[in-house]
Amino acid sequence: MAEQNEQVSSFSDRCVQLLTNHRKPIVIVLVTVCVLTAGGLIVSSITAHKAKNASMETEALITEWTDLRAKNAEDMSAKEDALVEKLEKQAAAGGATYAAFRAYTTLGEIYALRKDWEKALSFYEKAGAVLPKNYTAGIAYFNAAACADELQQFEKALGLYTLSAASEDFPLKPRALFNIGRIEESLSHTDKAIEAYTKLAELYPDNDWTLLGKSRLIALSIQ
Repeated sequence: MAEQNEQVSSFSDRCVQLLTNHRKPIVIVLVTVCVLTAGGLIVSSITAHKAKNASMETEALITEWTDLRAKNAEDMSAKEDALVEKLEKQAAAGGATYAAFRAYTTLGEIYALRKDWEKALSFYEKAGAVLPKNYTAGIAYFNAAACADELQQFEKALGLYTLSAASEDFPLKPRALFNIGRIEESLSHTDKAIEAYTKLAELYPDNDWTLLGKSRLIALSIQ
C-alpha cells in the first residue's frame, strides 16, 4: 500500500512539474489561439467609424509585427521597438474597444517572448481591464497570472487566476482552477489547495485538468 501511494504521489508530482516547466509557451499559445477566435465575434459589434479605423490600424500593426518576427531580420529589435511604441499609442487611445484589447494583448505577447515578465504582466492586466465583462478578460488575466507565476509573485498570480476563472464564458476555467490549486499547494496552503481541486472536480468532472486535480487530491490525502 505504501509503495502504491508513493507511485501515485510521484506521478502527480511529475505532472505538476511538467505543467510548471511549460508555463512560458502556454502564455503565448493561449493568446495566439484564443484571441483569434474572439476577434470575429467582437469586431462585428463595432459600428462607430472611429472604432473601425482604430481596429484596422491596430490589426495592421500586429500583422507588421508578425511578418517582422517571421523574417527574423538583423534589425528586428529596433523595428519591433518602433512597433511597440505605435501599439502603446493605439492601446492608450482605444478606450474600451476590442482594438485596445488587441493592442495590449500583443504588447503582452511581445514582452513575454522577450521574457520580460514584468512588462508582459502589466500589459496583460491592462488588456483584461479593457473589456472586463467579456470572456476575453479571462484570456488576458490568465496570461497575466502566468507572468506573475514566472516572477514568483504567487499571491498576485492567485488573484489573477481567480479573476480568469470568474470570467463568464472563459473556455479555460478548468486550467485556471487547477493552477489555483497548484499555487496554493506550493505555498503549503493545503486546505485551500484541496478546496480548489475539489471545486474543479465538482464543476468539470470529465475535464483532463480534473484528472490531474484528482491525482493531487490523492497525493495530499496520503501526506
